[in-house]
Amino acid sequence: MKCTLILNSILLFSSIINAQSFNYKQKVAWSQTPVLHAASKQFATSSAVGILDDRTVEYKVEGKEIFLYNTTHRIYKINDSKGIEMFNKIYVPVYKGGSILELKARTILANGKVIDLPDDKIKETEEDGRKFKIFAMEGVEKGAEIEYIYTTKREPTFFGSEIFQNGSTPYENVQFTLSVPKHLKFDAKAFNGFKLSSDSLIDDQRIIVGHDENVPDIDNEKYAERDPYLKRVEYKLSYNLSGSEDTRIYTWKEFGKRIYGVYTAITSKEEKPVTNLLETINVEGLKSEEAKIEAIEDYIKSNINIDKNLIGEDAGALDKIIKRKSADNEGIIRLFTNLFEKAGINYQIVFVGRRDEAPLDEDIENWNRVDETAFYFPGTKKYLSPTSIEYRYPYIPAYWAGGKGLFLKGTIIGSFKSAISSFGVIEMLPYQNHAHDMEVSLRFAKNMDTILLHSSQILTGYGAMGYRPIYAFLPKDKQDEATLEIIKSVAKSTDITNIKVENAKLTDQSDNKPLIISADIKSADLVERAGDKILLKIGEIIGPQEQMYQEKPRQLPVEMPYPHTLKRKITFEIPAGYKVKNLNDINISIEHKEGDEITMGFVSSYKLNGKTLIIDIYESYKRFHYPLNEFEEFKKIINASADFNKVILVLEKEK
Repeated sequence: MKCTLILNSILLFSSIINAQSFNYKQKVAWSQTPVLHAASKQFATSSAVGILDDRTVEYKVEGKEIFLYNTTHRIYKINDSKGIEMFNKIYVPVYKGGSILELKARTILANGKVIDLPDDKIKETEEDGRKFKIFAMEGVEKGAEIEYIYTTKREPTFFGSEIFQNGSTPYENVQFTLSVPKHLKFDAKAFNGFKLSSDSLIDDQRIIVGHDENVPDIDNEKYAERDPYLKRVEYKLSYNLSGSEDTRIYTWKEFGKRIYGVYTAITSKEEKPVTNLLETINVEGLKSEEAKIEAIEDYIKSNINIDKNLIGEDAGALDKIIKRKSADNEGIIRLFTNLFEKAGINYQIVFVGRRDEAPLDEDIENWNRVDETAFYFPGTKKYLSPTSIEYRYPYIPAYWAGGKGLFLKGTIIGSFKSAISSFGVIEMLPYQNHAHDMEVSLRFAKNMDTILLHSSQILTGYGAMGYRPIYAFLPKDKQDEATLEIIKSVAKSTDITNIKVENAKLTDQSDNKPLIISADIKSADLVERAGDKILLKIGEIIGPQEQMYQEKPRQLPVEMPYPHTLKRKITFEIPAGYKVKNLNDINISIEHKEGDEITMGFVSSYKLNGKTLIIDIYESYKRFHYPLNEFEEFKKIINASADFNKVILVLEKEK
């Protein structure tokens, strides 16, 4: 069977050179007498190895209808107990309105014995709203192989993608076939090194094939996002040759026009309620465009329940939304657009390509990738997230910014509204907007076994975004619990008084007022005695810090949610009769420059004014993305903050 795999690979790639000689039907079959494979030494330390991952996507005309068939054939070799655990159970997706035509599975034991899966062992389950066939593989042991194949049939979708990597299993051989009737012409694009042939006409079918070998798994690494870097194929229908051969269909331009019409349309029944609502919001007296945007957003998000799962024929009707004060995502976007129109606010609809997912691609118009929607305001060059109630202009979810989006600019053609579609970068608000700052003053109590602290945590931009929803949506008792946990990051103690939370409203986000959480703390945990010396755990005041170890070679570049800075100022009153023996332990300086610009760094230093010790710490990540060749520098800076966290000042009596 190993020879068959190699032969199949050669045949696949001969199609790129001479497609007419390629018999795409010659694939690895379900053998009646399976034999074990010798797994590649390259993956000898992996808990399991994918010997084969073969996927076929086939569109078939049946009478006057067309159906989509997906066949998946996989073989895994089990190398250790973790591999046994990974493949004890197999899940097969069941698509809505679809059916599974064939499902076979078996275990080939290390001694060659074959255990076939009985039909009555296949169960059905539902998880997170999705249905699956589930079955347990019998006899799975070290050195065994499991093999399964299934075919599904469903209504067609003319956009699709296949991803060929995961976080657990490498694959020796990966194959992909897209087969469609000759009158349909699909475009396909491969990403991250996956190999793909051009479209070829063979036996009244258009065929595109793809292949790769020795595909490693990609771990979920810290400060990284896997999905954009996975090997994948995206495909979509571009021409129906039974109609106009020259007309490209399902383009981004077409998508923009269609969706713009949906989102900006307004009926005669909706006109008056929308006009009345705008009068209620009272934007007419507001001078700036920003003030109008903020007023409209705050009213909608404060008064209308947004539920993406809301269903009903009139779930998106603006008159019903205004009356019932509830809307689905589409309805709320329509409400925003029509209020902006009536208020004279210049806006563009933006379809977001998230940085933590496979992005939207300008070349392959996969409409299935469109999920999130934002508004862009050319007059302010800022954004708004219409469906995220915890965000306020100009903040949108952090992973929406920094990548590409599809911008729809409204225009009028004759008497019709339309849109011009173009791709552009969704700019991230600059790093100066996002801070996790801290000011702490501390001194010893009279008994010298307790530290008295006054702590202020000062958060701006996305730094505050993680906390403000606490004070907007949780009941008071839960708010208080959360506030205590935030304060305890400075010092482990339950003796906390004079708690104060300032600028906690969601609307404080718009002009980036700092969220300030302050309190007085008494802590004995920060102090230890060592003979006649006193040990002060000064580093713990900045809170727990990530420490990075890299046992395996780093695979992915650094991706952070947002750029930010951390300024900490610690003021310590040294008790009379004592001095600090090891002040130089405070000094840490690691910075990374590109040209004259410091793009990331950690610098801690001190000043001693009489008995007042002032420690200044400045940690910065001025970019949200750092390439793989800068990872080691990034790791040093992350670890520098962890090193400071371990600093203990030694106080000894003055002589």
